[in-house]
Amino acid sequence: MALTTSLSAKPYNQTKEWGGQCSTTELSQPNIQTTLSKITNAPYPDAIYLEADDGTISIQGTSELQGNIIIQRNGTIFNAEKATFNRKNNSIIAEGNVILSTKGLQLKSQAIEYKLKENTGIIKGANYTVGNDGAHGSSVQIKQLSEKRLRLKDATFTTCPANASPLRHLTGADKISSWNLASSNILLNQNTQIGYAKNVTFNVLNVPVFYFPWLKFPINNQRLSGFLSPTLRLETNAGISIPYYFNFAPNYDATVTVSTLSGHGVQFDNEFRYLTPHHNGKLNYIFIPEDKAFDSPTNDKRRDYFEVLHNTRVNQSTSIKLHAEGVSDNKYFDDFSTSLESSSRSALQRRLEVTHNKKAWQLTAAVEDYQILDAKDAPYAKLPEIKLQYSPLTAPNALKLGMQSELVYFDKTNAITGSRADLKLTASKKWGNQAWFIKPAVSFEHTLYSLNNTDKSSLSRSLPTLTVDTGLFFDRDLLGSHTFGSDKNNSKLLFNKALTQTLEPRLFYTYTPYKDQSELPIFDTSETSFSETTQLFSANRFTGRDRIADANQITFAVTSRIQDRQNGKELLKGSIGQIFYFSDKTVNLLPQAEQIKNTQTNKQSNLVLELSGRVNNNLQLSSIGLWDQKKKSIPGYELRLNYQDKKKRILNVAYRNLKTELQQFNLSTAFPINDKWSVTASTEHDVQNDRNLETLVGVEYKTCCVKTRFVAKRYLSADNKSYETPIFIEFELKGLGNIGTGNASNQLKDKIYGYDDY
Repeated sequence: MALTTSLSAKPYNQTKEWGGQCSTTELSQPNIQTTLSKITNAPYPDAIYLEADDGTISIQGTSELQGNIIIQRNGTIFNAEKATFNRKNNSIIAEGNVILSTKGLQLKSQAIEYKLKENTGIIKGANYTVGNDGAHGSSVQIKQLSEKRLRLKDATFTTCPANASPLRHLTGADKISSWNLASSNILLNQNTQIGYAKNVTFNVLNVPVFYFPWLKFPINNQRLSGFLSPTLRLETNAGISIPYYFNFAPNYDATVTVSTLSGHGVQFDNEFRYLTPHHNGKLNYIFIPEDKAFDSPTNDKRRDYFEVLHNTRVNQSTSIKLHAEGVSDNKYFDDFSTSLESSSRSALQRRLEVTHNKKAWQLTAAVEDYQILDAKDAPYAKLPEIKLQYSPLTAPNALKLGMQSELVYFDKTNAITGSRADLKLTASKKWGNQAWFIKPAVSFEHTLYSLNNTDKSSLSRSLPTLTVDTGLFFDRDLLGSHTFGSDKNNSKLLFNKALTQTLEPRLFYTYTPYKDQSELPIFDTSETSFSETTQLFSANRFTGRDRIADANQITFAVTSRIQDRQNGKELLKGSIGQIFYFSDKTVNLLPQAEQIKNTQTNKQSNLVLELSGRVNNNLQLSSIGLWDQKKKSIPGYELRLNYQDKKKRILNVAYRNLKTELQQFNLSTAFPINDKWSVTASTEHDVQNDRNLETLVGVEYKTCCVKTRFVAKRYLSADNKSYETPIFIEFELKGLGNIGTGNASNQLKDKIYGYDDY
């Protein structure tokens, strides 16, 4: 059996250092190497240096030394109170506060017998420190077999400082580490940075917890093949997971996890990761040979899930991307997911894409298909999709020409299918300087359809679009009415800062003539909601190529910013804008008979107001709202408040109200009680339907070498009626990895903004 550094170890990323969790008291412990006295910083190769307060030195025989002894050869240094040195065999017998230091190793004992030339010896009753990560312990006897190999008898091993024990203040036991390995026989090999132990007891606060007949462990923070710490599931599908990690090479590895799931059977989770100069990716395959709880219409009880992520850089210009997912049945995520988001998935994407860039040209060829889990929301497959774009680099105020084209064949069961060819040509030019700009642009788009399963097999559409974007920039020094401070010109400073205020009016005109497009199919197009995107500076209110919005409108907006002149940071931003329509908006996604009925005749959009800013170094506020001038009402608004200070206190509050569409409240927080204990919480509430979507609460404990998290979660399941209540427990030991019920830290990172830096 072997333990690795971390269950969640990423082979291509460095993990955060544990030392950031250590207090000064915890770091000043015996496992930290002592600075030894030495005779010279540049010893002559293989020369032996002797120094002491008293004694006799024999060039050929035995030297006897007493008081503040220093013996040095290359990188090996002895300090002791009493010692003899035999010049014939280069042996040392030392006693009294003996310290032996070599590269990556320090030994402390009352008695040492050592041979300098061979770097071998016997040390009795020793404390030791080995490697660069603070690994240390004690041993009844240590045999140094060579410069890099130690054999320890009746020894302990830990990477945790002695005073990091959470109970030391209550017990006064300063020598108790939070955890250690106790073994009758330990071999430490600094060449491989691996330790081997027999008859091992894993102790927490000196209390035996586990017994291993044989154990292999890393001395430093390297990855190592072997069993990872087991994972427990206490919620639905309760059981235990035992992973085994294969460290094949520095650039590729695999993890195989065997899990028992109550009511379902045994699950096998296989993950393979790789990284080469031209390729990187991940392959994941999970399967249950026979799910006892699955009611299959075909009586096939095998259930599985696969995911393939692959990237290839063929050369500087060409790349290949592949992303594919699949499951054995439509109920898989309902049975095995741990969040509302994953249990509500309606389709799984399979996409292969090849991209080639050549100067101003970009060619993309792709095939995209889906496994449909919910037929009500099934997207079209693209078999294939070919895109060609031209976008040359030009000077800021030069004429800019561009081209976007695509050819796609759309396929879907029991629906209109066929190909769509689209060509869009653009031209724009910008005039202006730092105080003003005007940028007219014109585009022409032609779309051709060849369709199946419909009366009209050939359809086309051609439309031009004209836009003119123009704006002004004004700025002034913002001076305070009271002298909070002054700059070098003796100007009054507001809040002791030199600030600049800007005023930025902007006009954006769009014209696209009306054309009836109701006969065109809808393959990949949707209409954006003004309440969600505002669309103030968008030429087309549709995504995709199947609809081009008719428009004869102008947007007027004004933005003002307050900036710190010293560092350029934006402290406050306020904007107000509105669209004025010179003609009705008719084009929509409805059938032809419904087009005219749903024509939008408003002469102006809702007024859009935005205010955001950094109140201080810790608090940031952002808000956006709509005002309906006709109804004198607020059809939608969103408020966000984010607080994070140097003490790592986090508070995030958000409220989103879109009247009949959505009303949702979000709250998340992380609050340290002291330097070790903290609490976390998050909630998402559907105000409109008065129901809780997801709630998460957690408690954390951190020291130099122990991190413990307990997270309880409750979320609405895919049926929108019942709730799931998983529990996540993590117990992470420095140098040994995680023990727990899943990755609790990932749950917190997903739900608490700012927790990544916690």
